[in-house]
Amino acid sequence: MSGIDIKKIDDKCTLFVFTNGSLTVAVRQGDIGNEICDALVNSTNRCMNPNGGVDSSIHIKMGQFYTDQVASIHKAMEENACPVGQSRIFIAKFDLKEEDVPFVINTVGPVYTEAEKEHAAFMLGSCYNSSLTLANIYQLTSIAFPAISCGANHFPPREAARVAIESVRQFSCNIKDVRFVLFDRLVYKAFLREWTKYAQQVNNETHTTNSLLSMTISTEPKPAGRYCVICKEQRLPIDRQLLCSTCSDLTRSEIFSRFLARLRIAADISYNELIHECEVLKPILRSYPLFYAPIKTFDANIHKRDNVAEDYLSGYCTKEFHNSKPITIVGNGHCLYDSFVRLVEAGGTATSALTPIELRARNVVELILNIRAYQAQYRHLSAVLGKFEEYAIKEMVRDSTFVSAWDLLSLPTVLNISITCAYPSVNGEKDREFTALNNALFIPLVKDNDTSHKSAEASSELIQIKLLFSHSHRPIVDSSSKNKTKWTPNHFVPLLGLK
Repeated sequence: MSGIDIKKIDDKCTLFVFTNGSLTVAVRQGDIGNEICDALVNSTNRCMNPNGGVDSSIHIKMGQFYTDQVASIHKAMEENACPVGQSRIFIAKFDLKEEDVPFVINTVGPVYTEAEKEHAAFMLGSCYNSSLTLANIYQLTSIAFPAISCGANHFPPREAARVAIESVRQFSCNIKDVRFVLFDRLVYKAFLREWTKYAQQVNNETHTTNSLLSMTISTEPKPAGRYCVICKEQRLPIDRQLLCSTCSDLTRSEIFSRFLARLRIAADISYNELIHECEVLKPILRSYPLFYAPIKTFDANIHKRDNVAEDYLSGYCTKEFHNSKPITIVGNGHCLYDSFVRLVEAGGTATSALTPIELRARNVVELILNIRAYQAQYRHLSAVLGKFEEYAIKEMVRDSTFVSAWDLLSLPTVLNISITCAYPSVNGEKDREFTALNNALFIPLVKDNDTSHKSAEASSELIQIKLLFSHSHRPIVDSSSKNKTKWTPNHFVPLLGLK
């Protein structure tokens, strides 16, 4: 799990460096007009008609070429030039010099009122999301934001910072350098405080996981007795069956973080040790019931569309999936499990306490302990599954690696759902993976005494979820067959129906 290094440069600048090398976030006090990066974000109004402040200063700094572009959109669309929550990208200057900013992204932030604060937060998130999306589409690697809506629009800075953090977490993708350049000292302090809090939270979770992973299995015999199945250190009194008092006080997410860490420790020893650890930890699952009730239809007020996934869906997927909408999922190594959790969070149900780590841990136990039954049920997929034992100990138990089709075999049993997969035909319709996985149906494990008719009938009564094998980048269309690299997915995206 990646941590975040906090590096204070001076009293007006702090860097937050993600230790996996994916991103650096700078929070600094200053004038955004002086930043040198791939794109400056300019907070403007719906007409995109500059009326003072940073908006006017950026127009002056960029010059006539930028101003003429904005004016032409304003003339054609007037108050609809840039609706609230949306963004528009412009070329900054005609004759770019090395020290010039290539692009300006105009966005329109919401006016904050206490009565409609949730809607305002959603629209502010849309400002950040759409700006980052444009930057990714244009393959930019650095972007600078002001404190959108925190001035005349009265958005509380700390709440605005939390919205910005969530947007960067989900939409930074290939952007490596994100900056928040904040003119007001109090706004700067608020953003710095929230980014520091977020970094510390991530580091605490990372430290907990790494501490467990760094533990060695003692070869010294312990005194006779029963021990806590999570910490392995505390002896259990007669009135406790699984967890010591310390581990019992942990939150659900903390329990499953340690649960998955225990599985990784076992996997590093051997596959047989992993099986044994699954058997030891499985009784814990009964103490944390799982009820899964995902949302089924796309709602533009809740969901952000994945534009790249839409390209795959419309251009390379078969027609039965064309009436579906892909929603944005963070590409952080456990996007498959994030996909299913996101469907619950979007529905606003009480089960949103479910985390990707818990879902992965449950799925590992289910698949490891019933692998032969799943191999028998899905023997028709053997050509695309590969060797299970190697995958299980090296990848399945890690929460930062892209999962394979193996994980799909047991997830329907864990969640009591059915999964239908869409696999893009980027490599052609004769491609082995496309033939095996496109429109493939995954259902809960069928018991030995179930007939195929009964299992098919039961699957039709389950909650049905569609899942797209996708990629973080659009496909490169190359008609030449020479040196053509085979396309492989590196991302999963859930598909929702239309209302």
